Amino acid sequence: MKTSFQDAMKSTEPIPLPQVTSPAEILAALEMIPNFGRSDLLRSYGKMILSERLFQALMELPMSFRKEWLLLLNEKNGS
Repeated sequence: MKTSFQDAMKSTEPIPLPQVTSPAEILAALEMIPNFGRSDLLRSYGKMILSERLFQALMELPMSFRKEWLLLLNEKNGS
């Protein structure tokens, strides 16, 4: 089935918005990481609020990996 550009523009169906995690949820998730220093938490928070993809990746890691991964991420980016 071929659809013209004009036909596509006539569509009235809304485009679904991407899911966005609130800053409060991101902060709560970072605060759950054991022995995670305040400055490291703040650096990580700054990165996570800018990139939903990074936050999703963090949440897929087991809790025992999260601190080390964030520290490596902070180190890699020179922060």
